[in-house]
Amino acid sequence: MSADEYAMMERTAEIEDTFSYDGYQIARREMFAHLREPAVTIRKDSITFNTACINGMEDVIYIQILVNSEQHRMAIRACDENDKDAIRWCIAKPDKRKTRKITSKPFSQRIYDLLGWDQGCRYKILGHRISYEGEVLYVFELDEIEITKERKRKTKDEVLAEAENSALTPEQIQEREAEAQRMAKTPFYPDDWHNSFGVPVEEHSNVTLDTIDGFNSYDSMDREEEKKE
Repeated sequence: MSADEYAMMERTAEIEDTFSYDGYQIARREMFAHLREPAVTIRKDSITFNTACINGMEDVIYIQILVNSEQHRMAIRACDENDKDAIRWCIAKPDKRKTRKITSKPFSQRIYDLLGWDQGCRYKILGHRISYEGEVLYVFELDEIEITKERKRKTKDEVLAEAENSALTPEQIQEREAEAQRMAKTPFYPDDWHNSFGVPVEEHSNVTLDTIDGFNSYDSMDREEEKKE
């Protein structure tokens, strides 16, 4: 054994003897790439579940959405097409299923109002896949969010009109617009996440549902309002 190997072995033994979870924080998974993790994106007028979320509930085409206003959680569970408050959450084809944008202005506005969200932003929340009373559910913690500014891309006519009223050329305006679009796609996180990796180990707990009490179903009145949009 070399001197370096012996020193490493001694250091490993020292760490093992003195290690504890005191002072450690469990890093939030939102800080890492999560393209293949189940997620929902909530906008001020719609919600969309990603492909990973849909694939995690195999063969499910209709769901019910439940919200717990006190815990700031949203849950989804499978249901039949004719069940009360059933919502189609995907496009089902013989060979695959695709995500679909679910128009939900009344629902989204209630979520935005409940959580004090910015109307100019969209919010992405990662899901926890759990089992409850023999059912597979997804639970989304609405305080654990990735925030992205919404920005509508300018048309060519809008760029030319702006150029006529400014000292910038159309090309310069397009460059500025491209940079603004790039910045708009850059997500940010809640203020209280700054200077912190996550929750201390002793405070950390996995998402569990001991009861479904406290969750309110996304009601049919909202769905009727959607049809009027």
